[in-house]
Amino acid sequence: MATAGDSHRMTLKLQFHYWFSDKSHTMDALIHNKCERELLELTKAIAKICGVNIKMETEPSGKGGLKSWLTITAKSPKKTAVTKIALVNTVVAACVATPGQTSMSEIGNALLDSLAGNVSEAGKEQLQKDIHALKIEFANLLPLLDQSSVVKKRRSTFYDLLRKYQKVKSFSVALTDETKKPITEEQLVAREEFKSFIVSSNTVAPQIIESAEIEIISPVLMKGKHKWRGMYKGEPISFVMKSDDFMTLVQSGKVEFKSGSTISCTLQIEKKMNGVGVERIMGYNILGVGSYSENGKTIETPEAKQKQKQAVVSKRQLDLFG
Repeated sequence: MATAGDSHRMTLKLQFHYWFSDKSHTMDALIHNKCERELLELTKAIAKICGVNIKMETEPSGKGGLKSWLTITAKSPKKTAVTKIALVNTVVAACVATPGQTSMSEIGNALLDSLAGNVSEAGKEQLQKDIHALKIEFANLLPLLDQSSVVKKRRSTFYDLLRKYQKVKSFSVALTDETKKPITEEQLVAREEFKSFIVSSNTVAPQIIESAEIEIISPVLMKGKHKWRGMYKGEPISFVMKSDDFMTLVQSGKVEFKSGSTISCTLQIEKKMNGVGVERIMGYNILGVGSYSENGKTIETPEAKQKQKQAVVSKRQLDLFG
């Protein structure tokens, strides 16, 4: 860490600033409380991804629109490095200022760079080492942070609340020291930009799992959307068999299921986000069957053999024209 005189560079507060179109300093209390709740839940979600157990304290509003300061501390200060809390603060600020379909990388790294400014020479070298380490940790966490449905949904709900409240013309976030003196520039989001932070749908891209092993409990022998029953990773599931080729084998009697029969298949898991961004499984589909077990033997399906042939042909064409 830096010297005692420079330690404030890692002891941060988050400043949230609501800017109003009528130059006032008041905001509807219910809307403000809802907005603050989303910011707190967003902070909790980010701290969890960063692996930090935190507690949060808020401070009175200041002049100029409506300002509030959030102080994040570790529940176990002796076991948690100050830099870990600095990382949580920085990521929250970056997240609030980054539109929904954009990575937090650019703003997050810019904020981390800002922490090194105006520091005495005695503390600068160590502080730069700390910030370099934080950048590495931030980069490692970035895929989880950018893809978190909870983070996206909380941020989306926050900006949707502001979008519906016409009095707010913009919102900004900044990092300050313990005395509330700004360390970074305010990251300003104007009203016309609010929509770019909002998740328009609760649907989530389906998860595709190749070579999923499913033990068949009860197959369906008739056509239609009737669901099969099986065991996947030790849990019972209901699924729709969407492989027409495999259904033909089953209906013609070429495939018979007995106790312990399994299939190796392409499994599609349909998901949806609930109101707080938690993903819920909505259904399972079997898109293709590569093999099945019969009397202890694994038998490859015709559709799997056809895929292999197509792959060979495609490779030859690439080799020929590549």
